Amino acid sequence: MIDRATLLKIARDTAAQRMTARRTVLSAYLTGSIAANEPLLGDATDIDLIVIDADPPTVTREIIRLTDQVALDIQHRHPSEYANPKLLRAHPWRGPEMCEPYFVNDPSHFFELAQSSARGQFHRPDFVVERARAFNELARSELHVGWLPGGEPSEPVTLAGLSRALLNAANAIISLTAFPGAGRRLALKLESAAQKLQRPELWADFMGLLEGSIAPYVADWSAAYRAGQSLTDELIHPARRTIYECGFNAQIQADRAADGVWLMLFTWQALMKHIPTDSPLADRWIAFLESLGMASSVGFAEKVTQAHDYLDLAAEAVDQWAEENGA
Repeated sequence: MIDRATLLKIARDTAAQRMTARRTVLSAYLTGSIAANEPLLGDATDIDLIVIDADPPTVTREIIRLTDQVALDIQHRHPSEYANPKLLRAHPWRGPEMCEPYFVNDPSHFFELAQSSARGQFHRPDFVVERARAFNELARSELHVGWLPGGEPSEPVTLAGLSRALLNAANAIISLTAFPGAGRRLALKLESAAQKLQRPELWADFMGLLEGSIAPYVADWSAAYRAGQSLTDELIHPARRTIYECGFNAQIQADRAADGVWLMLFTWQALMKHIPTDSPLADRWIAFLESLGMASSVGFAEKVTQAHDYLDLAAEAVDQWAEENGA
């Protein structure tokens, strides 16, 4: 079992190597589950490392496999992205990232200064609400892809769009009580937020929309992953497959197989874009969609309608929280 001290050492060593190789690197810090000291899910994790570089490489994201259980996820940022840190505290993703990072290497104190400004009043209710509403608007943008004069959608909602909408809708709720979730822990974080808000329907309705189980499909999903993985799509990068599998298996063993449905849906639809429609792998994909009631156009349209309803529920919950907390 890998421990946090080892993961932190990997991050520090990586940052030191980058700073030695590139004198323009100013700072490096950790975000995500390691920075938050959360327990590993399935004894596997990404190391989410942010590198601030005055002259960043052309590749802004690197995912590097270290072992079956660990991958480095390096994002390269330019100092200009931190020019107004006080505005960043209201950003739904960047604000939480800067509130409680783990400092890896910051010799010039560039990030420390930016972080101190962004962190100020981070938990003030009006900023909390602003981040939550921003998530809800991101969700709505995925389900309102454009409208024709007659009121019909100009583009169909896609599985990817529905998946992103649900991610952002869940985080509208989660961000009222904690930092947002990006993938494997989404359902668990949403359940915790719903309990803290004493609004159990916020979790139940989300899980009802994706009612199903990953247990019968892990092997099929894994086969599709091997066939459709992509070095240019961080969601389905080859280094992530075994980390996802560890999480899925841990959820199944904990009798929480429903928790992984959202992530399985999101990743599997991305994989199928790289797999021929006449492949035998497509049959099991359709079977998974059938288990969720999404295989037919009618069924999928109903899920989109349910997602709209969930966004309304999330917006109402955010408004209630704002009223109760004077925001």
